[in-house]
Amino acid sequence: MHIYFGQPQTPDRSIRNLCAGTPLADPYAELPDSVKPAPAPVILRARLTRTMSIERYLITAGLSFHEAHQWAKRFREMSGTYLLRKGHWFSVYKDPRNGDLRGIKYDLDDHVEVLERSLGAGVLRAHRKPIDYLTHTVKVAFQVLGNFRRAASHHDVPEPIVGTVERAFSGRDNLDRMPRGSAVKIIYTEKISNDGIYRIPGHIEAAEIESGGRKAMAFALDGRDGAVHLYDRRGQALGPQFLRYPLHFRYISSGFSYHRWHPILHCYRPHVGVDFAASVGTPVKAIADGRIISAGWCGELGNCVRIQHRGDLVSIYGHLSRLNPDARVGRYVSMGEVIGYVGSTGLSTGPHLHFGLEKEGHYVNPLTQALGVSHEVPPRMRAFFDRVKHRYEIALAELPNLGYRSSKAQKREVVRVSVKSRSRRYRVSLRERHRWRRYRRIRHYHHYRHHRGRVIHTVENHIGTGRTL
Repeated sequence: MHIYFGQPQTPDRSIRNLCAGTPLADPYAELPDSVKPAPAPVILRARLTRTMSIERYLITAGLSFHEAHQWAKRFREMSGTYLLRKGHWFSVYKDPRNGDLRGIKYDLDDHVEVLERSLGAGVLRAHRKPIDYLTHTVKVAFQVLGNFRRAASHHDVPEPIVGTVERAFSGRDNLDRMPRGSAVKIIYTEKISNDGIYRIPGHIEAAEIESGGRKAMAFALDGRDGAVHLYDRRGQALGPQFLRYPLHFRYISSGFSYHRWHPILHCYRPHVGVDFAASVGTPVKAIADGRIISAGWCGELGNCVRIQHRGDLVSIYGHLSRLNPDARVGRYVSMGEVIGYVGSTGLSTGPHLHFGLEKEGHYVNPLTQALGVSHEVPPRMRAFFDRVKHRYEIALAELPNLGYRSSKAQKREVVRVSVKSRSRRYRVSLRERHRWRRYRRIRHYHHYRHHRGRVIHTVENHIGTGRTL
């Protein structure tokens, strides 16, 4: 045993820097090579032109039968189907170095996609994923040369947006025969998928129609039920608040009655609704905004949907062949939204829709019942509506005004109509000259003598203005 007295020796620098748990470095170990990321895959994306099985498609793409079977097995587990439907988008990811299959992607619809990829060594992984969308605002301004729908389609305005504008201004302007030179401005939202393939129209935020020297505007405001409503500058609701009929039908097979002979039960009993005969699969729409209070089997009515509306009014849709997947209890629906399809379920003799209305707990005749009145912005929301309106008015003013204000701004010329001793002058636009040329060819005196009054009257009507200078 040796005992040392004195100051302890200063440890070596290598020992001082050594921390507990730190492994000693091997000076003879080779430094690892830097890890390089795998190159980005080559993506082949296409819209399918025909329906075929996933297994057959992969075999056609160059995979062996065993490999295609393994990929198809995982795909079926996630998608619930082995078919690739016509019109759907399908993507293939390949290794750029050797062309091996890295993964596939298939869009089940415009909301869900199935992804499957290879992890190496024959290990495959598949999962579902919601398609990501980005919401942005679209602003469009265009000129209407007669028909609003035709002009909107020419400028790629989505059909739901066109229908909303038509319903909003249906009672104020005839959008099918608008004066030439009318101007339309629309601001609406649209969802676009990250890859840019899918576009889902949202709702209108503001709209302006200038026609015949008059200007009509619409502004959107979210309601308590989550639906978007359109109001004019005074805060009055625009468009019809209810649909008179929930579908396009052939004829009314049975009306509302408290004493009707039932064709199946062979007895007299009340028929508290109206039967609309239609083909199987005809879309059935909600007659107004509301909340679904029941959706499913309803006994004699078969597949049935009941919707609660304002004013203690309930609409009933029976004998449906199937329901819209989005028609769930508690969900709010908008006027015109499809909730199901015509069928013959329940106690029914043929395909038709049983449509009923319940007012304050009592059944009423849907063909004679007054379906509500136009409403306005609630007083507690008035200040908020004014701020929203002001913001949209500025946004609409920034859009170009592509319409011309009547024919006053156009160059006009004076045309003289001479009939023997009678002479009148008219101011005629350049667009109207071709109408006048037909009457200038009448130069014989005897024709003027017999038809001078008629010629003047015809020219005044066809030239348009009829104003004497």
